Amino acid sequence: MSDEREIIKSASGYYRLRFQNYNKITSKTYKLVCEEGKCYVMKKTSLYTNEKYDFLRSQGIDNVVYPIQNTMGKYVTKKDNQLYYLMEYFPTVETLDEIKASQMNNQLIDLHLNTYYKKQLSPKNSRKKMEDIYEYLQYKFNVIEVFIRTLEARPFDEYSITILKNYHYILDAKKAMGKLQKRLISDIKEKRSVNYSFVHNNPKLNHLINNEGHQYLISLENSKVGIPSLDIVKFYLETEDLNIDKKEIIMNYFSHYSDDFYFDYFCFFVLVYYIKGIVIIDKDYISSQSFLYASSAIKKFMSTFDLNEEK
Repeated sequence: MSDEREIIKSASGYYRLRFQNYNKITSKTYKLVCEEGKCYVMKKTSLYTNEKYDFLRSQGIDNVVYPIQNTMGKYVTKKDNQLYYLMEYFPTVETLDEIKASQMNNQLIDLHLNTYYKKQLSPKNSRKKMEDIYEYLQYKFNVIEVFIRTLEARPFDEYSITILKNYHYILDAKKAMGKLQKRLISDIKEKRSVNYSFVHNNPKLNHLINNEGHQYLISLENSKVGIPSLDIVKFYLETEDLNIDKKEIIMNYFSHYSDDFYFDYFCFFVLVYYIKGIVIIDKDYISSQSFLYASSAIKKFMSTFDLNEEK
């Protein structure tokens, strides 16, 4: 924040609180302590945050932490060119990440199922996005194929062997993604009616807090209305290293939907993430480790969700 002291000083008037001191937590977040000893969090935010909280309140959503309304009845306060909100500070409660993952999944289910509305997929908008993704993937797979050919034409070493041994997992992903994208485009052409929900869009485990036996979502600055599977894509990537039964947790989420569209969307975009993340420089440590990570993640993901099976 520019001139942070002035902004924090102004907050006293907007919220009728007298702040004694503050600590900077991140570049956007401050912990404020008022004279009575109670703590608050002040966070820099964006233009549409107030509308998002208004929408959630109107829908009766009770598993998010709402900012404190200022003297004008707004969740977001503007001081000069800065926008910020103030909310109660909740001390960190140590919880195993494995437990938090299950709790996060449950809170996303609650959020999505209580904010959804039906909307037809738009061929004009959705198909264009899918075609752009298809063109990118074609380019990326072509680059990978050319790279593999150059490795095969040169003497093998520890780097090239690692890449060549794992290339078939990339090909497996390409095959699976082709099938998934074909089904998604078919759904778009048919103008299928699907759920659009309020999605958190950044469901990191530290964006879930525990307070008096209840869980609440925080940090909704990146949230939007969209396909709910988007949150599950990011949730899976956030928790992929945890020792939990991901299939049970993820499929529990999708059991709330009778349409395969949401699961197809999830699988396709997780694989897109892994393919986009492959770094190709030369047959060096960076490229070999990038291939190793992507291929291992793809192998695990496709095995977990049975994507190698014909469908």
